[in-house]
Amino acid sequence: MVLRLIKNWRGLLPALLCAAALFASPPSEAQQTAVAPQVSIRSVDSIALQGTTAILDLTLSIRNTGGLALPLQKLRFQIQFNGLDVAQGVSTAPVTIAAQQQAQVPVQVEVNSATLLSLIATLPSDGTVRYVIQGTAEIGQTMLQIPFTHSGAVQLALQ
Repeated sequence: MVLRLIKNWRGLLPALLCAAALFASPPSEAQQTAVAPQVSIRSVDSIALQGTTAILDLTLSIRNTGGLALPLQKLRFQIQFNGLDVAQGVSTAPVTIAAQQQAQVPVQVEVNSATLLSLIATLPSDGTVRYVIQGTAEIGQTMLQIPFTHSGAVQLALQ
């Protein structure tokens, strides 16, 4: 009985060694680029009221702090202005950002007009609002999703 277990173990040993080698292999490029990008709102370029909806044209600034190029496929995000949940958005234009570089990505988001008007009514004279943007960045074809969050201030372009 003991000899039979030893023979079976020896037959499994090559398969176990192969499995261990796969798990111990160096990380793939997608795994190495899994550094969360720094996503911020660079500007609010325009606001257009259309009935109960307002369209905001934003420019997002995306900085790659990693050591390899960042093949960004999609951003999903939520935005708060002055503590109010204002918008959700998705950027689906693929962009590859070189290591230690940044890219500007234009996006449009829909906002409830009443929410936007209540925000505008409380704006200081310079039009600056505090914001929080958070979401996930989808990297490469792997569908790896890396969370990000950033807060800052931006001027609303009231045209």
